[in-house]
Amino acid sequence: MRKKLAALLLCMCMVLSIVPAAAAADGGWSVESATWQDENSVMLIWDGYDGGASYNIYRSDSADGRYELIGTSSVTSYLDGTAEWPEAMYYTVEPVAADGTALIRSAPIQAGTNERHVSRVSVIMYHNFITEADEAEGVEFEEYSLRPEDFEADLQYLRDNGYTTITSDDVIDYINGVKPLPAKAVIISIDDGTEGVYKNAWPLLREYRAKADFNLIGANVDAAWETVNEGGTRVGQSAPYCVWEELVDMEESGEINLCSHTYGLHVYNNDGRTGANMKDGETPEEYATVIAEDYALSVSCIGGWTGTDPTTMAYPYSRRSDTTDALILANTGYEILMGGEGARGTAANYFVDGADPESQKRIMSRPCRMEGSPISTYLDAIDATDAAAGVNTGEDTLNLSAQRCAEIARWYSPYSDVAGSAWYAGAVYYAYVNGLLLGTSYTQFDPNGSLSRDMTATVLSRLAGENEVNIAGLEGGEAITRAELAGALYELAKELGYDTAARSATGFADMDAVPEKFVDAVLWAEAKGIFEGGEDGRLRPMSELTRAEFATVLMRWCTLYA
Repeated sequence: MRKKLAALLLCMCMVLSIVPAAAAADGGWSVESATWQDENSVMLIWDGYDGGASYNIYRSDSADGRYELIGTSSVTSYLDGTAEWPEAMYYTVEPVAADGTALIRSAPIQAGTNERHVSRVSVIMYHNFITEADEAEGVEFEEYSLRPEDFEADLQYLRDNGYTTITSDDVIDYINGVKPLPAKAVIISIDDGTEGVYKNAWPLLREYRAKADFNLIGANVDAAWETVNEGGTRVGQSAPYCVWEELVDMEESGEINLCSHTYGLHVYNNDGRTGANMKDGETPEEYATVIAEDYALSVSCIGGWTGTDPTTMAYPYSRRSDTTDALILANTGYEILMGGEGARGTAANYFVDGADPESQKRIMSRPCRMEGSPISTYLDAIDATDAAAGVNTGEDTLNLSAQRCAEIARWYSPYSDVAGSAWYAGAVYYAYVNGLLLGTSYTQFDPNGSLSRDMTATVLSRLAGENEVNIAGLEGGEAITRAELAGALYELAKELGYDTAARSATGFADMDAVPEKFVDAVLWAEAKGIFEGGEDGRLRPMSELTRAEFATVLMRWCTLYA
């Protein structure tokens, strides 16, 4: 795969060839989609053409214009990284047989046609977590350091606002088609390997059901381990590092994904090299040897202690280039590279669903969390920066389908008591990501618990948005019944001006148990698909509604009225 990535990058540097419009408009077959990934990138995806061993990619500024060869692909997708939003971009793909014979050219397709879903990941860089007690023992608090209480406030913000923390391993699984990415995905990317992560950050990650990447400077961790193993102490050190036993504990917990911050390249201006960047005058072959040797050392320690080799590397000092990206990916086992702010050209990181792994970008942008600025500052800035470009306008979580929510929840259920395979897992995820119905704690949802009338009123006010509504009969701490909820939703729909004339022709098998004042509401809710009966066709209208059932009703409501 690395060689293919390098070959694809080299293709971008080829002398462009030009073909006339007539040759580009054969129309015998078509490219499935041309998705704007960001303001400089268009992802093309097509079905394989019979007999095609590779594909030539052509681009024009008009459907019937002259097409220039911009690259080749050995797979059935291609990322054009030289596009210019919002200019008109047209593409045609030409299969090439194994003997070099050019086959039938595809019909032209314009960028923005049949667009695939674009998944988004925000990455925030952290460093050390230091208490006042740590400082009293000599640990240095720098501008990159955080108090644990500030980190906890960040984790609270993420949970309160429907974010899901993932790791770069989850991104790799997504790229390889193993699983989806959640909406509002965030990677907490922690650099260096200091002891404060073990003592002060990891317990908070566990408490808030959060995950993080931990990018280790292997040489520094080895040095700390040798000191402790030989009977020494880390007390009094200005930046004490973790030892391997602590890192193994964190990795085995599932909250921490161990990654590389290089083994020994985290040095500023070491004989002309800063971090893992290239030296002036260094050849690609010389650099490839250096980075491959450092990778082998990272594997020997991280892989040797945990049994799992690192697949992500964070650039020291965020010093990098497109050339180093390509050479590292081609000459190591790293699959994701973490850069600095704007490393990708966008503030967040966008991936086109269904693209071949060879075509996905592997460099990640990540702003650095500084002391005094909460995580909301960075996430808001990411939204504003990328939305200003006009391509990536944010995530429409209200319009997530039930199927997509179920797929996401299978892998990223936000609560420990909601199994990803549960029938209601997708609905609980929908309620979580949209802030409609949160858990009884940061880790528990209590799916079989009941919902009070007061809490129901609070949630329905969220559905009303900025509209002022007054729904009678929802006062008190008593549990709400299914019939009462149908009545409340019916009243809410009328208050918001929605059509409430629909009625089920049959009704539930136990309609005789529905109080008369709720009959119209229940028939309306069934007709709109907001309420469904059990396998026996019964609603059980006077039974208490469970929190899992309420989450399902909320998702159905929003599907209709989002």
